[in-house]
Amino acid sequence: MLMPKESHCLVNEMKIHLSEYNPDWTMQFRLHEERLKKALNDPSIKIEHIGSTSVEGLSAKPVIDILIGVSSIEELSRVVVALEDSPYIYKKVYNDALPFRRFFIGVKNEYLQLYPTVIEKEEVNIPHNHRTAHIHTVPVTHQWWEDHLLFRDHLREHPEDRLMYEAVKQDLSKKDWKTGNEYADSKTECVLQILNKAKRNHTK
Repeated sequence: MLMPKESHCLVNEMKIHLSEYNPDWTMQFRLHEERLKKALNDPSIKIEHIGSTSVEGLSAKPVIDILIGVSSIEELSRVVVALEDSPYIYKKVYNDALPFRRFFIGVKNEYLQLYPTVIEKEEVNIPHNHRTAHIHTVPVTHQWWEDHLLFRDHLREHPEDRLMYEAVKQDLSKKDWKTGNEYADSKTECVLQILNKAKRNHTK
């Protein structure tokens, strides 16, 4: 999907391991949602389940993608403070590249002590099997918010495009990649094709 790219400082080639769609992913999102609502303590903040785990029938890396929507870019710092004492690690290193977004990684309890609560260097990598969630916080007025929800909703409603996206993901997962970025880049053409179709349908 249109996820932010991450640097994976790996020397050896890697495989992308996809899991078949799991209905439990919705329940996992609800558990994160409740935890986030309690930490944020602000009913005006929106929380959405996005990415492949939010689309029934799609295979995915079993990490829940969550989109938090705040009213303005000035509100981003409030989310950072609210999540300080949580199992969500703040990847501050991405702020310069994407100043409109704050990104957090949910980490399984048994691995939390392995990582700093704030990551400020690209060299610090959290393996995907240590993760529970990716949390993207952006203003609801930003295109990032609209595009991710539009892409998700289109895949939910158009099985032909969902099957096309699934086929691309499965084909790419058979290959070896130097980084997760290479895998993400290889999906870009398909993602943009679907997103542009979704935008055309949305404006009809």
